Amino acid sequence: MYSRYFTPGQKLQVQTVRNDNLPARRESMNVVFTNYELGYFDVAIPQAWPVNEGSPFAEGRALEIISEKYGLWFKSTASFHSQPSDRRIRLRMNNDLCIFRHRPKIRVEAQVGLRYSAQRGNLSTFHRQWRQQIDKLTSTAAALTAPTFARGRVNLSASGIRMPIHDTVQKNDLCLLMLALEDTDEPICTLTEVIWTTPRQEEQGLHAGLQFLNILQQDQQRIEQFVQRNLLRKANDLS
Repeated sequence: MYSRYFTPGQKLQVQTVRNDNLPARRESMNVVFTNYELGYFDVAIPQAWPVNEGSPFAEGRALEIISEKYGLWFKSTASFHSQPSDRRIRLRMNNDLCIFRHRPKIRVEAQVGLRYSAQRGNLSTFHRQWRQQIDKLTSTAAALTAPTFARGRVNLSASGIRMPIHDTVQKNDLCLLMLALEDTDEPICTLTEVIWTTPRQEEQGLHAGLQFLNILQQDQQRIEQFVQRNLLRKANDLS
């Protein structure tokens, strides 16, 4: 079944929902399919995850695999099996592949506060930094000393963001991003991956499309509510 719909080089998203230590959160990574044999997927990690820093998931961790091919969207559950090398992991597939209707998240143009750190590095390092930031933001003392944000115009949804970026970034680069939806809101911290870039015509720098990889579920819900409020406000302004 899997051999029919998955070919080497095909992009997949591997994701899981976790509740341990931190508030409930979605953690995911974009990987590349390399091989299917005897019920297992071998996939490549574009950004290295050094084996000596521990595996990205615990053995047996429940996962969801999502991919698109020829306009069809596929979903299957799996579990983490092993990590043979810094750039390869093995997944035990559950033989429950299904085709589903992909509904893009609703998006809105808005002004939000932005802070980001974009650089190339190990995926494990960025995961660790993101968890540290989440731990700080969820503690009362750190929340009282939250950083200030420069506001910028973005295109925002619960799954990602298009934003101006001054650093030189490339596709697949990772970015630790903090958002302040409103001036009085607690900031949202998310680990993102650069999906595309294009030069800014009016100013120096780039416009970049970033996909949210790691984000607290409550923060994803806050973004959804923010998008809905802004769309409603825009509709009222036009009426």
